[in-house]
Amino acid sequence: MDSIETSAAKFSSDYFFHYLLHHCDEVRNLFVSHLSDHPILNTELTVADFYQRKENAKKRILDVAVVDDQGYYYDLEMQNGDINRSEMIRFFNYASLLLDSQINKGKDYNVKTVITLIIYTGKPIRDLEHFEHRFELIDSDYLIKLKDGPIEIEILQIERMEELGMEVVNNDQFYRIVHMFSKNEDFIDHHDDELYTLVLDHYNKYLNSDEYIANLQIERDRRAYHTGMIQSRKEGVEEGKILEKQEGIEEGKIIGKQVGIEEGKIIGKQEGIEEGMLKAKRDYILMLFRKEFPYEDTRFLENLSIEQYDAIMKLLSENGNLEQIYEVCHIFL
Repeated sequence: MDSIETSAAKFSSDYFFHYLLHHCDEVRNLFVSHLSDHPILNTELTVADFYQRKENAKKRILDVAVVDDQGYYYDLEMQNGDINRSEMIRFFNYASLLLDSQINKGKDYNVKTVITLIIYTGKPIRDLEHFEHRFELIDSDYLIKLKDGPIEIEILQIERMEELGMEVVNNDQFYRIVHMFSKNEDFIDHHDDELYTLVLDHYNKYLNSDEYIANLQIERDRRAYHTGMIQSRKEGVEEGKILEKQEGIEEGKIIGKQVGIEEGKIIGKQEGIEEGMLKAKRDYILMLFRKEFPYEDTRFLENLSIEQYDAIMKLLSENGNLEQIYEVCHIFL
């Protein structure tokens, strides 16, 4: 696993990708032009309510929602982890949310196609043998594509980019910029490409920005949470093993209590695991809550259920407000 600094600083990280598309109109317009079948004059970032984004967010969803000058919506994302079924469902869900946003604005279903671009740096997806794949609604029996379908998803597999050949990459600005994400910091020198140079300038600015510092903390928080969960699970298992051994000895001595001992072993192990997980979740929620609401009393967070901690974790990750958190804890102001 990369270090925290490496994860946040990598050129191909979703952190820098998010920064680049927020600060560089030229790259954002280039990516949308590649996806669109009509000329693009300009694009704007769109902040949808369902994403709960804000500029000073402690934790952000790192895809970028964009609308062009003709009102078409796009979702742009850098995907570093493996793409499995759950990730594909997430891609479709995000696109569906952009459809829903249009429906809510227009009050009807006459909305425009949402196109998602996934630049994927992980290992190639099984059965997807090419660099570029676009998914649309299609009749699989007759191979008829639904015209103006609601959602299209394009996946660019960086590890299969060699099939294009460097001549194609060097002669197409979109592929040249995408190719940068396969090289990390070992870049080809393109003095004649102003956009290529502009992207590198933004990367250097990112490494000296407040956003980079914030991303380091986000990465630390994520790893602390996962580390705490793993450690709690290990401690629970060890406690369960000790209980098993002790109760197993008693089982040998008191045959008549065999059923009760077996039940005790199962309950003891489960309670040990659950208690460890609950403690880890509580400590992590307290840490995040104190960062987000430094002047609020935290005593009401001490003795909640796992379900309540999970709900509060979701609210904090989506920048929920204090009233929503109180509601989860059944505290009404």
